[in-house]
Amino acid sequence: MSTIVVDEIQASGGGKPLKLPMKDGTAGQSLTTDGAGQLKFADAGGAAGGADAAVAHPIGQAFYGVGAGSYTWTCPPDVTKVHVVCIGGGSSSVGSQWANGAGAGGGLAWKNNIPVVPGTEYIVYVGKGGNAGGTVKAGGESYFIDSNTVWAGGGSNATVGTFTGDGGGNGGSPGNSGGGGAGGYNGNGGNESTAGNGGGGGGGGTYSSTHGGAGGGGTGPFGQGASGTHVSYAGGTGGSGGQDGLMGENPYYSYGTQVNIRGGNYGGGAAGPGSDASTGHGISTGGYGCVRIIWGDNRSFPSTGCGDM
Repeated sequence: MSTIVVDEIQASGGGKPLKLPMKDGTAGQSLTTDGAGQLKFADAGGAAGGADAAVAHPIGQAFYGVGAGSYTWTCPPDVTKVHVVCIGGGSSSVGSQWANGAGAGGGLAWKNNIPVVPGTEYIVYVGKGGNAGGTVKAGGESYFIDSNTVWAGGGSNATVGTFTGDGGGNGGSPGNSGGGGAGGYNGNGGNESTAGNGGGGGGGGTYSSTHGGAGGGGTGPFGQGASGTHVSYAGGTGGSGGQDGLMGENPYYSYGTQVNIRGGNYGGGAAGPGSDASTGHGISTGGYGCVRIIWGDNRSFPSTGCGDM
């Protein structure tokens, strides 16, 4: 019996050639295409088998965190699932006088294996940090597709940001002086003067009732790392590579900041104000929110292949 050996097939009238699988699938599977010219065997639920198991999927990422608001992400070719982390914005301080209160940390949420379709546009929403100069003191929510898919709430002064997803953590609670840390990948952000958990940001310290408190630490979007710590007179340190919170100025020792004692990026709560009109007053800003999308083989949150690639 004669055998015809080919790697590709093409219609007689032309058109794009289709690459054949290298070997047979399993019983009950059908032949499908990935939309880019590669034929593969897949079961009724769409899971690929046979030769497709050896086909590498593209690796990539998209990050949204420079400005708050709504964005559109278009799914690249050959990408059929993504893994997403969202961090809500941290709250601003409540008022401009001592004892008005610091800001709560934003929540963090992650979700793996979200099904997507190449060429389709999906909504990405990035939460703002609570506003130092305006009337909106709460941090904004961050989500991918919608709030039921993967969502991280912003801190709202005394009310911490929460989350919806496969995992994550709530933001930390503030006090009069120290802001709450952003939520972690497997635990909550630190409350005032406490360390973060599960990779979350540390809470800001009770620095000074005169010159202002200290902001909560933010959480980084590149997978779970070390949790943020706290020092009684300084801002909470960032968790998982996030930004440290700032601290109020001590004019006698020339450190700290006079204005905007903000929470760290991403999601740290702002410091509470002090009583000194020249160095401690004012409403400070919460840390920004963000959304990060990753795809490719052997990648998933909270900590598998989550690095910058």
